[in-house]
Amino acid sequence: MSYTMTYDVSHKVGRGGHAKAFFRHIARDVDQAAGFHFPQANPNIVADRTKLNSTFVNDGNGGYRRPQSVDGRPPSDEFDDYLQQRLSTVQRALRRDAVLIRGVVLQLDPKWFEQYNPDWREEGLNRRAAEYTHAAIRWARGEFGEENIIGMSMHLDEVNPGLQLMITPITPDGRLAQKEFFKGPADLKRQHREVRDAVAAAGYDVEYRVTERSREHLSSSEFQAKADRLRDAASALEFELDVSLQRNKRLAKRSTVLDEREKELAERETQVAERHREAAAARARAADEAAAARTSSLRAREAHLKAERAREEAAAERDRLALNNQRLDSLPPFFERWLDRTTVAGKPIRTRFEADRIKMRSEIKAKLGPASTHVEKRRDALEL
Repeated sequence: MSYTMTYDVSHKVGRGGHAKAFFRHIARDVDQAAGFHFPQANPNIVADRTKLNSTFVNDGNGGYRRPQSVDGRPPSDEFDDYLQQRLSTVQRALRRDAVLIRGVVLQLDPKWFEQYNPDWREEGLNRRAAEYTHAAIRWARGEFGEENIIGMSMHLDEVNPGLQLMITPITPDGRLAQKEFFKGPADLKRQHREVRDAVAAAGYDVEYRVTERSREHLSSSEFQAKADRLRDAASALEFELDVSLQRNKRLAKRSTVLDEREKELAERETQVAERHREAAAARARAADEAAAARTSSLRAREAHLKAERAREEAAAERDRLALNNQRLDSLPPFFERWLDRTTVAGKPIRTRFEADRIKMRSEIKAKLGPASTHVEKRRDALEL
């Protein structure tokens, strides 16, 4: 599968102070990093990704460096400083309609990024995307002249990644003549073909099919209006896609958080259920222990009542025996006389009676036990 390589040189910046606004649009990442925030007219800019942009200014020695804040000015002013330095080499007075800057936009196919660099919105360009971009920059340096490239910026905070170059069209003999660099449709086709050759040599599978833009006259106002409408429509669609992707990522992240919370809630519910089971088991054990305690108390009370009844029966028996013993000790007078007068086998009956009485007293004494003066205190029925 081959991919497109967009080459757009339609943007022109003339006199009247437009250059500074253009520079602030291009270098918004370094300006913001230095604490300068300027309003941006492009509604497709995603401010959270501006920090991923990479902006460089011509250092005047054949290389490029990141713009810096000098004397409290925004870093984008360094583009204007370099432009003024280059314009000072122009030998003739500038025309009122002179074009100071031509913007060159170079873009790899968005489909290529989705396949080979899908995380560019979070991580920036990967190694392969950077190599293809460097190949396009090397072609531009050779095509327009090292000294005519004011600077460049790789924008990653828009719908699609895009490299923007700023060209000040000054000829070697000191003329500001943008038509010397952008000569017409045929030459623009050549430039487009050559930049595609450059990235293809770096390994990019570029598509060489002639597009509608190559067949039409690029300077035609009708085509420009049509191209602007198509570009705006495509940008709107791409912006919606970008917003949708970001929304899906947020939803996926939120879904993950919700899944984790549901897992935590399930674990808590399991813990609560386990605690409820433990509490129920503890209540059951307590109920069993209370029932056992009540049963033991009832049994103790029954034993106590039996002991009380036994004590009462024993006391009643002692009283009966004591009464019998008393009766033996206190005989009626007539019975005493009868014992003395009556004999059996020539012996007084009192002798046998006394022997029997002694025997009965011994038996009663044995049954009553030793005499005790201790009186036991009555206990409560539930006291053990």
